[in-house]
Order: sequence, then structure tokens, then C-alpha cells
Amino acid sequence: MLQDLVQQPENFVRAVERYSVSVVSCVGFGRRIEKMDDIVARMALKFMEGVDLAIPGEFLIESLPLLLKLPRLIYPLASRICANNRKMTRFFTLLSREAAAAPGDTASHTASRTHSFSASLMQESEKGKLSDEEIAFLTGNLIGGGVDTTSSTTISFIFAMCAFPAVQQRAFAEISSVVQPGDRMPDWGDEENLPYCRALVSECLRWRTVTILGGIPHAPIQDDVYKGYTIPKGTWIAGNMWSIHRNPRDFPDPDQFRPERFLDERRPFPNKKGHSAFGWGRRQCSGQPLAEQGLFLTFARLLWAFEMRPALDRSVKEEQLDIFAFTESENIRPEPFGARFIPRNEARRAIIMQEATLARAYLKDFDGVTSVQMPCFE
Repeated sequence: MLQDLVQQPENFVRAVERYSVSVVSCVGFGRRIEKMDDIVARMALKFMEGVDLAIPGEFLIESLPLLLKLPRLIYPLASRICANNRKMTRFFTLLSREAAAAPGDTASHTASRTHSFSASLMQESEKGKLSDEEIAFLTGNLIGGGVDTTSSTTISFIFAMCAFPAVQQRAFAEISSVVQPGDRMPDWGDEENLPYCRALVSECLRWRTVTILGGIPHAPIQDDVYKGYTIPKGTWIAGNMWSIHRNPRDFPDPDQFRPERFLDERRPFPNKKGHSAFGWGRRQCSGQPLAEQGLFLTFARLLWAFEMRPALDRSVKEEQLDIFAFTESENIRPEPFGARFIPRNEARRAIIMQEATLARAYLKDFDGVTSVQMPCFE
């Protein structure tokens, strides 16, 4: 990703999206994504296009499930959703089976495929514990839950660094005190010594939470009464994360990007993380550890590698960013904006290119093609 930003900084959104798709694909199918025209990347973009289907109450069919039985001519939406769901199921089932069965030319290649999530699911399927539909849902959910969320959070981070340069300067100063100039990139071993960068992750997740309605709705398993409100069993409950994470009682001046809210073991919100960006209860996001680790390393290396600045307008002045210019959707991200990625120095640019070459060689066993065809969606 850093190499992509050095070579084509104007395409930073695509670079971030390719990276997030590739991480999920390596975990799920044992294959990396080198270009955005890869079939898994294209399917991920389809997921991102359809995320608003998850907005609670958006469609009448949620309140009246009988609409599913109406003929296509009377209510075409239901037929389109069912047809696309069948195509998704077939695609991810075939992709998972192919990934699990792919032969390897080397021992490491074989390991990369046989230890993938798909391979684990296939083993359970052979024991009769999982159906094709369940396999497709589980592998597809990796894409739906791990791509748009990670990429949107990273893009929000870039936006925040452009909009709040003082925060960027403080984070870079912390990195510089730990990682010697021209020496190496920040790595996992530096996390303990980079508390402000860790706080950056929490504040970014809090400041512009991607899943603005808390993701999948919850429901009580029995009748309940909360502050005088009767909540019958089975009632859909959506969490208003925009309001929760901007409550001035817990987060004073909530629209300011302030990582120090999470320093020194401070937890402004009364739970373990100090925020609820990954949901709560039994439906909490199972990918939280992977997401947090990836975001920390991504943020730290972006700060180490580049000074991130707003784009220049026609008069060669930096564009003014509107911190409320975010998409109106289930998964929010900044409206399209311009950003500059200025390498800190030539030595770091050289390290980026060298590390990218080494990483590509290390990951070559994850390269591969698929015979599975992408379906045509309505």
C-alpha cells in the first residue's frame, strides 16, 4: 500500500481498498490481491455498493415479509434480492472449495491454502456440520465485514490527519522518538512504546464510526423495561453510534479529533475499549482484534512514511476540508477529497520500495488465479 501511495498518490482510495481486500482474501482464501480488477476485489466492491440494504427499516419488506412471495411484476425488489443472494451463495461456495483444494508448488504455498478460513470451513462441511449456504455466508461475511469497514476507517484517518495537522505532528514526533530516522519502519514490537498512535486508532474509530447504526440490529430475548420504556421480546434495536460517540458528557467537544482522550488508560466510555465501534454483546464484531492490529500498523507506517496534507486548489492554496462532509449511508466515509502524500525523505522512500519488493517475494505463495466466474447482478 505504501508503494502504491509513492507511485500513484492521487489514487489513494483505491490503494487503501486494495490493501484491505487483500488482507481479508489472504485470511479467507489464501490468496493476495495485487490489482483492483481481481475477481475478489470486484466482488468486495459489490458488497460495498449494497451495504445500505442493511439499514434497518429502509425497505417495506422488512416489516411485511409476505412481500417475498409476491410475483416479480408486482414487487420486483424481493425477486432481485433473492436472485442476487443465490448468485452470491454460489460464488462464495465455489471460491471457498477451490481455495481449499488448490494445490501448491511449494510447502509454504500449500500451507497458505490449507490453513485458510475456507479450508477450515470445508473440513467442517465434510463432517456434515456446515451447508453450502452457511459456507458462503461465512466467507462472504469476511468480505462484507472486513473490507469496507477497514478501508473507510483508514480513509477517515487520512482525512483527519489533513484536517488536524497538530495531531499528525504529535503522532509523528512520538514515532520519531522510537524509530530512528532512516532506520526502519515501525513494527509490531513498537506498539507498547507508541501509546499516542494506539490512541489514534481508538479516536478514529470513535470520531467517525464506520457502522453508524452499530451494524446488525439486536433484539432482546425477553420483554424488558428500560427507563420507563417497554421493549417487547424480539424488538429490533439499532444503536445510534453517531449520538453515542458524540455525547458531550463522555466526549467533550466531540467533533474535535483528540487521541489524548484514550491516553493513560483513560476510558471516556464505560466499557473495556472506551468506545463501541465494534458493537456490543454477543453480536460484537468477531474481527475486532485483526482490525485493530491492522489499523495500528497502517496508521503508524503512514505517519512514518508521509506528511499528509490537503490537496491544492487552482490558486495553489490548500483546500479547506469540511469535517462533516461524510457519506449518508450505513457505512460512512468521507466524501471524495484530495490529499497529498509527501514522503518524509528520500531514505524512507527507498525503504518503502525495498520493503515492498521483499513483501511481494514473501507473499508470492499467496498469488494465484481462480476459475470461478463473477456473477452478473441485477
